[in-house]
Amino acid sequence: MKNITFKNLLLVLTIITISFSSCVPREKLKYVQDATTVNLKEEYLKNRPVKRIQPFDNLYIKVLSIEEQTARIFSNETNLSGGMDINLISYTVNEQGNIDFPFVGEIGVNNLTLKEAKVKIEKELSQYLSNTSITIKFVNSNITVLGEVRNQGQFPFYTEQINIFQAVGYAGGMTDYGDKSNITLIRENNGVYNYHMVNMTDKSIIESEFFYLQPNDVVIVEPISTKYRNLRTFTYSTFLATMTTLVTILYFFN
Repeated sequence: MKNITFKNLLLVLTIITISFSSCVPREKLKYVQDATTVNLKEEYLKNRPVKRIQPFDNLYIKVLSIEEQTARIFSNETNLSGGMDINLISYTVNEQGNIDFPFVGEIGVNNLTLKEAKVKIEKELSQYLSNTSITIKFVNSNITVLGEVRNQGQFPFYTEQINIFQAVGYAGGMTDYGDKSNITLIRENNGVYNYHMVNMTDKSIIESEFFYLQPNDVVIVEPISTKYRNLRTFTYSTFLATMTTLVTILYFFN
């Protein structure tokens, strides 16, 4: 009889302990949802914006020419070893929007697309080389993901652009306490920092100007209110009181 009573009391105690912490609703764990989408549509269209070169961007530039020996003069890969990442061999765009190219001098590339910069650099090199072609791409771009994600930090990307879902994926995804409807995006533009709120449960996020990230963007995943409620209610004193009760019960029934 005592054993049955003890089991019942232990069950009640367990229920009381669990009640101090709230379960996270299933809806809070889902990304894009119908219920939270303001303008629900069957299709969402987004024209991928063309990234333009800005000061402090890093550009990988490889010179190709029939005149191989001369082309090597303009190459920044002369000392490239087998163990070095080719993406790290790059030209940095200075504050004025120029790159300092060997033997040519400064070439203005500010606010140009990669295609436009390719044409301009090839034109400058044509004074020294005939039949010249170059390969150019962005390298060493970074985004930072903080807050309720499994792996906070700064992450490099070598594609021209990434979207906000890919960025969260780099960080290992959100924890169960990540509020997918309340994402803070910090973006710098011409020395001015702005804060933007992004809702990753809204399907129309694809059409948002913040769907695609820019280099040096900071994504902060805010915690849901359940986490604060858990931390507030299930305190150390609550835990101590629970354990004291349990010890008393064990002593009484043994």
